Amino acid sequence: MTADELARRLLMKLITARTNLAAYIQMRKAKGYMSISENDRLRESCFALALEIRDKGERLQELADSDSRSAMYRAEEALSSAAVSLMSGRQDCPTYISVNVDKLERSLNILDYSIQYLREHSPLEEA
Repeated sequence: MTADELARRLLMKLITARTNLAAYIQMRKAKGYMSISENDRLRESCFALALEIRDKGERLQELADSDSRSAMYRAEEALSSAAVSLMSGRQDCPTYISVNVDKLERSLNILDYSIQYLREHSPLEEA
């Protein structure tokens, strides 16, 4: 797999993670809290994707565009930050959690920017 193919595959995963994070934020704002299982599922998926990007860092160094590499690493940092934020907010109730939405929104904004850059600057797929 080439570095460009890897970047495209990771971009698709980033888009899915962004969608999941945005949905979580929207539900958290509407309800005021989330269940522990919803929270943990999102946190683990964010950590897993951030780890995958970190593990593939050597291959990503082969990307021709250094700004694309930077955008990928910013996305990884945003995922890690969101996952750490999802570790906080436990209250007295053992089944619900109230996470700081502002921190999650900052991570989401960075993730949005990174995805937008990667979409605009990714090489065209071969036919």
